Amino acid sequence: MPGVLKRTSTRGELDSTMAAGDESKEMMNGQGSRKRKAEELLNGDTYVNGGVSTTNGVYADGAVADPGMSPEILAAVVHNISSQLPPEIEHITQGYMPLSRLITRLAQDTFNGLTETINEMADMQPPTNNVLSHTNSLGSTQASPVNVQKKTRMWEFAHDRRAKFIKILVLSQWSRQAESVGKVIELNFWLNSQRQLYKDATAWIGELKRILAPMKLPSPHLKTALEALSTGKAAWLPDLNYLPPEPLSPQQMLKALRTINTLLHIRLNLHETIPPAFKNFSISSGRVTFHVEDEFELGLSIADEDPSSQLYFIDFRFSFSPCMTEIPGGWLRNEVEGKSNDVLRREGLAGCYNFLHDLVLTHKLRILRSQTIELARARWSDNIKIEPVHRSLVVQYWLNRPGGKSWVEIGIRSGRKEKTSGSKGSGVPCIAVRWHRNGKEVTDFKIDMSLGDLSMEAILKQIIALHINYIFRETKRRLRESPIYAKKVFTLKHKASTAEPTNCHLLVQVTGASTVKIVQEPISGAFALIPPSTLHSRLERDLNALRDPAAEAFSRIAFSRCISGIEEAEHRSRMLGWQSLKMQNPSQEIVKKHFGADVVRLSFFRPISWEKEWSLAISTSMAGDFWWVVEVREVSKDPSTAELASGQAQPIRSAFRIPIAPKGTLVSDPSYSKLSNVENTAAAIIGQCIDCRELANAHIHHIQQKPSEPLGNVHVPDLLIFYEKQQLGERGPQTITKIPPWCHDIVKSSFRGLSRSRTSVVTIVSIRLKGTISNISTLTSTTSSSLAFHPTSGTVAFRLSTPIGQSSVPAILERLSRIGRLIRFLDILKRRALPCSHISLSSLAFTYAPSLTATIRFDTDAPMTIAFAPLNPHLRIQDFLASMLAAKPGLEYVTYVLHLTLPLLRAFAAIEAAPRKPGAELHILPRAATWYRVRYEGPHLAYEIRLRQRSDHVLWFSRKATEQETPKAVVDAWDKLCHGRGEGWMGLRDGISAEVLCVEALVRKIDEVVREAGLGDEDASASGKAAVAETKQEQEDVKAEVQIKTEKEVFVID
Repeated sequence: MPGVLKRTSTRGELDSTMAAGDESKEMMNGQGSRKRKAEELLNGDTYVNGGVSTTNGVYADGAVADPGMSPEILAAVVHNISSQLPPEIEHITQGYMPLSRLITRLAQDTFNGLTETINEMADMQPPTNNVLSHTNSLGSTQASPVNVQKKTRMWEFAHDRRAKFIKILVLSQWSRQAESVGKVIELNFWLNSQRQLYKDATAWIGELKRILAPMKLPSPHLKTALEALSTGKAAWLPDLNYLPPEPLSPQQMLKALRTINTLLHIRLNLHETIPPAFKNFSISSGRVTFHVEDEFELGLSIADEDPSSQLYFIDFRFSFSPCMTEIPGGWLRNEVEGKSNDVLRREGLAGCYNFLHDLVLTHKLRILRSQTIELARARWSDNIKIEPVHRSLVVQYWLNRPGGKSWVEIGIRSGRKEKTSGSKGSGVPCIAVRWHRNGKEVTDFKIDMSLGDLSMEAILKQIIALHINYIFRETKRRLRESPIYAKKVFTLKHKASTAEPTNCHLLVQVTGASTVKIVQEPISGAFALIPPSTLHSRLERDLNALRDPAAEAFSRIAFSRCISGIEEAEHRSRMLGWQSLKMQNPSQEIVKKHFGADVVRLSFFRPISWEKEWSLAISTSMAGDFWWVVEVREVSKDPSTAELASGQAQPIRSAFRIPIAPKGTLVSDPSYSKLSNVENTAAAIIGQCIDCRELANAHIHHIQQKPSEPLGNVHVPDLLIFYEKQQLGERGPQTITKIPPWCHDIVKSSFRGLSRSRTSVVTIVSIRLKGTISNISTLTSTTSSSLAFHPTSGTVAFRLSTPIGQSSVPAILERLSRIGRLIRFLDILKRRALPCSHISLSSLAFTYAPSLTATIRFDTDAPMTIAFAPLNPHLRIQDFLASMLAAKPGLEYVTYVLHLTLPLLRAFAAIEAAPRKPGAELHILPRAATWYRVRYEGPHLAYEIRLRQRSDHVLWFSRKATEQETPKAVVDAWDKLCHGRGEGWMGLRDGISAEVLCVEALVRKIDEVVREAGLGDEDASASGKAAVAETKQEQEDVKAEVQIKTEKEVFVID
């Protein structure tokens, strides 16, 4: 702008700005040195005065420019000058728009207006009800009202458009000088802003003076102060010469107060109508004090003895908290006192109570509102919303919960319609609470507002506690309708509190080992589950998204409970080594067919030892958690039409529910032992299912009955098999044979758990004998744990272990066959008076001599064998005795041979253990159980001893064998024996015979004779005598054992 210097940031801008004040000067051409150009930049343009060219520019401080100044110094000088310039005026750019846009919009608006005007003119039709209108002249037609209106409308439009285009013409002419006018506008705006700053500064100084005026202390008047303090009065103050009253003595004051008290008693009891709220009052110190509980205390007195005179306000105190006890002196107390005296004068005590009662109620609402505001700023921030409505207080809580709004409204109830519990009498206003829960008003609720100790937080907590209790109570009621909680299989507890919402919770047992505690945070209303887990966090998220938790929380908790049951079963099954079958996912139709329609979740497992055709399944629903034994089949990828029609294309063939005893045990306590019981029961069900199918295919009658002795919590029915000989003979399978004649035709199979390896099913099979067993005490004490005899019923029971998934019917019949053989053996031992030391279905041990036992083994797939202890004499003929067992008559003949050969074999053992001289040898070679060859070396002698029967007696016969040459001394000794006689033996010239019990003495005698012949000294004779004496003693012991009958009981089969 002309005459205004602007700050420039470049040297070119500085030149153009300084040259704008004088347009008549000419700029010199750009010739000369660099210093000349610098001076031009510093001093402005170079002008020529006369004929000599000189530089007229000066520095800002009046110094002459130095022609030899360097460019660096010039740049610094220029920067210094530019920094001293005033700030640039603000450029106004708001509200500017291109003129072309304004013209375009005006043209468009004109076109639209012309179109609308033509349309309106076209709608203006002349009236057609006049028949003669068509015969009117042209002049009358043009002067019609319609034509006049059309012309007027067109004229108005043209006039309006003309005015607007004139404005556009003016704006177009002004725009040619827009740059200069814009600078004037900017300068004017800057000047106005400067004037406003001066005005604002003046106003601020005046306001500051006004504010500081009350704070200024007035100057003290020292003369008046000195006179008043010294003489007690001021000369300039007027004196009205009033006589001061005489001061009252204490006695007069006490008398006056007692008089006033008496007058108050008389007046209140005889003349005043006391409102019900003022029934509690006390009179003392010349005043009556009315006590209104939880509201206020009012002190009144009288100024006249006349009963019709009014009572006067003395004192007023609030009797609730939090609030100041007394109203401090000032305008508020003066206002309350003046209003109270006025009401007492006009309406008496009733009007005064109504006024003060209304004042207290309003004050209480203000206190509650202020407490609510403090809560909204602190702990309850963003969770409550305050809405003051007239004299009421509306507080909305749980702002962030979905669904309907919930709020509590605290206000003053008039009490005119009904007598409320909070009012002091009929028709007295009181503070009341209205509660809206999810947008619906709740009428049947009670809270303790504690009007004597106001607490908005306590009121909110009580309302929220009622809301939480309602949600939990409804959820519990709906859960109680399901069988699993109705039958108290799972616990369901609701702890309610009317004052503290944090103490409200719902305890839901979701599985036998898991209980979830559902709480609701009172401030935000968010649900929380304790203890935290992944599943519980999912349920917590679902509960917090519900719009109506009281009606919808039941389904979420029920679904979560079913998932928890499945997860806990899967967790514990993994600890037992079960395999989870994730790929087995049957359709909904199959699940409904085999497991029921109310199943929520289903999971399949398979123990390691089970076959692929069988698996376990657990189904969860609100009716309970149930375990199933599932039989599956291999399904082809492309099932045929026949398979689809018959149902063979379905992956599940059958499903059997596992019985729970007692009901709910496996659900309420799914521990590892209980899951083991599930596996045990399932294995038993599988075994019985296979047995029943095999029996049904064989047309054998069978039934299941309640177990007589349940195995703990495993209740599996007993299987009764009715074998009929005709059926078995004609239709029975190859593995089934006829029932032996010694027992009845009913066999009972009872489940007794799994084996230690958990690969086999253990059952107890029992069958009754046709006869009774005597001496059962001796028998049962010697049997193994796999075989038992009942003492009274004559029942034989044995333990059977069958692999899971296989039939036990063939094994049962095979065991029955072995029991028959065992009973036959026992009968033989009973007749031989041989006590048994051990009895089982595969072995039998009996004692046939003192400290000598024999064990007979008769396994199914192996021939019978007999075994003896390491030092048993019969080890010498063990193989011969085993051969006798396989032949007839078998065990009976073996026991007879054991009795007959025992003395001889004892003698052989004794002579083999006797000391001999070096080079002397003894060889005993058994050729049969009753035929032996004895050969001596050094000296040589060989003889045979054999058991033969003569008449009714069985004797041992000994005869010398014809081998190599025998020494003469030995031959003579042998001949002497053959012609001699001894106790129980006698010579037969060519041999020697001996009784069974005396053969031991004969063998010892022969051994003594041979050794004496070989030794030829007295030592051999002495040792021989000692051996003979020992033999006699043992022979006597054996005779005593055989002759004396044992007194122990033995079993007898009748």
